[in-house]
Formats: sequence, structure tokens, C-alpha cells
Amino acid sequence: MILYDLILLILTLLVSIKKRYHFRRLFAPIPDSLNKDVIWIHAVSVGETKSVKTLFASLQRAHPDSFFLVTTTTETGLAEARRSLAGADAYSYLPIDLRWIVRRWAQNLRPKLFIMVESDFWPNLLAAIKKTGGKTILVSGKLSVRSARRFARFKFFSKKLFDRIDLFLLQNEEDAERFFHVAERGRIQIGGNLKLDYKPVPVDTSEWRQKISPTERAITLSCTHAPEEEELLARLPQDLFVFLAPRHPERFDEVARLLEKKNIPFTRWTKLVEKRGGERVVLVDAMGQLPICYSLSRLAIVAGSFNPNVGGHNILEPCMYGIPTFFGSHMFSQKELVARVLAAKAGMQVTYETLAPVLETFFNTPSIETEMGTAARALAESGRGASAATLQMIERFLEKV
Repeated sequence: MILYDLILLILTLLVSIKKRYHFRRLFAPIPDSLNKDVIWIHAVSVGETKSVKTLFASLQRAHPDSFFLVTTTTETGLAEARRSLAGADAYSYLPIDLRWIVRRWAQNLRPKLFIMVESDFWPNLLAAIKKTGGKTILVSGKLSVRSARRFARFKFFSKKLFDRIDLFLLQNEEDAERFFHVAERGRIQIGGNLKLDYKPVPVDTSEWRQKISPTERAITLSCTHAPEEEELLARLPQDLFVFLAPRHPERFDEVARLLEKKNIPFTRWTKLVEKRGGERVVLVDAMGQLPICYSLSRLAIVAGSFNPNVGGHNILEPCMYGIPTFFGSHMFSQKELVARVLAAKAGMQVTYETLAPVLETFFNTPSIETEMGTAARALAESGRGASAATLQMIERFLEKV
């Protein structure tokens, strides 16, 4: 474990050179819980934070006297937590998983309940919480084929890690089957995918409607990673109006330089003038604007799915705003959402090479756009109930402990 701590500390310092919020995780102050029972919810980043919104509100109603702490591991996740989970008592970066740090957090907070969303398993933190008597629950849990193989290969480590989790509430049967190889079956249940309960955020688009007509071929290119912006923009039809939203804010300036280099007329979201000029791209350099972008678009291309190292993002979110969603072939971390979107015919999986002709067919065939938009809206309304089922299972568990 000393070697683990040393490696983790070195990696943190190296990553902090580029992403400084990791350095802040080393010195994040411990919130004052005011001697209340602490319910600590940890969501890795934006997608996980959005997905837990309904469950969070239900937990607050069920436990009105508790102290709610929300942590994330990314800057964008923390900003989203303050927006989506506005009623929490405290927000923080998750402390780095060094024993001397997480031990102080656990001893000071003594959480009654630690809830992890989807994944992000930190052995020292889980051990410290268990030592202080806290209970740990994984909600909307998932495990990729790759991770399952890795955990199965190191069963001694996996058993110690997953023995520290008291209840696994997983997304589906496939995830349950993978966890069966590394955790006790008696602690595994199907709670559902919390992303399916995500509801659209009401937005006012009246000012934008003066600049973008409903017939304009407007799209949102969201959650992009390098080099997706360059590759996708090179293949988009020239007459499209594009909302371009990079996944991480530290890349806003980098993407702006790319647009300048490629001589693509653009304006930044944070510098919008009263009337649009000749720009065909709006660089969305502000967080929390995707609801407006989706509401103004006729379709979305959700990136992070063309880069083989990312694994995709929430392709269901655009459907919440009544628009179809296109995405790439690298969606290994979102397989359930891919299956749902494709089965409902609410979106399409494309490649760099097929993107341009598919877009031309979509915009030039009104029946296709209408049918896919209708399917997107229907899909958004289906499959809900994971939050209610998860809450019921959590409360049943708490009654027994």
C-alpha cells in the first residue's frame, strides 16, 4: 500500500501540471458536517452528476436532517454539481486516495452512507469509511468487459476492494454478470440506469430564435475531445450552423486556435454580439449551455465516441430535447444507451467517412428527420423509474443495518 500511495502521489503531481484541480484535491478542506448524519454522494464527472439529480432530490426528502456532501473528481463535474444538485450542504473535489488524507476525511465526517455513482473505486477511501462504520452503496453501477477481465485477473486485490462495498445496485443484467466474478452475489441487485431518469432543463430560446430560424440547418457538436473537432469539422457540410462544445473547459482556447488556424469563422459563446455575423460556428466556451444548444438544433453529434480512448458520453441527453443523436463507433462505456437509441431509431452510429453523406440524407429527407425526432422524444419518456427503484433499495438496506 505504501507503493500505491507513492505512485498515486507522483501521478497526481504530474497530472496537476496540466489539470490544476488535481493538485487542489490534495489540499481540499474537509467540510463541517455540523454533527449531522452525513450522506456523501460521489459522482466522477458531468454525466454521472446529472444522472443522480432525481435520486439526490428523493434522498433529501427522505432524510431532511442529514448533511449532504457531493464530491466529484473533475472541474466540470464540480460545476455541474453546483447546478444540478443545488440543495447540497457542501461540494468538494474528492480527496486524493492517499491513506493519510482519506483517513482524516473519514474520521472527521464519519459518513453514515457513502454513495458512488457508476464506478470510481478508491481502495483507501473505501477502507477508511468502512473503518469508521459507514456503509457504502454503488448506484447505477457498471463494469466494462475490459475492467471485469482486469479485476478477475487480480482476484486477491478485487476481493479486498469490493468487500468494502455493502450493496451493488447495477444498471442491468450484463453488469451484474460481470460483478458476480468479483463480488458476493448476495450484495448485488439491479437498480437500473439513472441516466434514463434524466429530465430536460427548461430553457428560454426566445432571443436565439431571432438569430436562428427553425429551418436553419443547425446542429450541436458536443463533448468533443482532441482530435475530434478537427476531424468532424472537416467533414461537415459547409452550410451547417454548428454549436461546438468541447468536453473540458481547459481546451476552449486550444479549440479556438484550431478554428483560427483552419480559417473557420466563429464566435465564442461568452462574446456573443446582439446579431450574428457570418460565423458558422459558435464555440461554446461556457459550461451548462448544452440545453440551449440542443433546443436550437435539429440534431446532435455526441463526440467522445470517435476517439478510441474515451468510450462515449450520454447519447440519450439530446433525445430529451426532441432531437436525434449521431455518434461514433467507440461507445464501449455506454453500451446500454447505444442499444436503446438504435433500437428506437432515435439516432445513428456513424464514422468519419460516412458522416457527410448521412447528414445530407438527413437534412434532405424531411420524413427521416421527422421520424427520428419523434422516436427521440418517445425514447426520452421511456425507461424511467431507476431513481425510484434505487431509492427503495437504499431505504430497505438502511432499515436492516
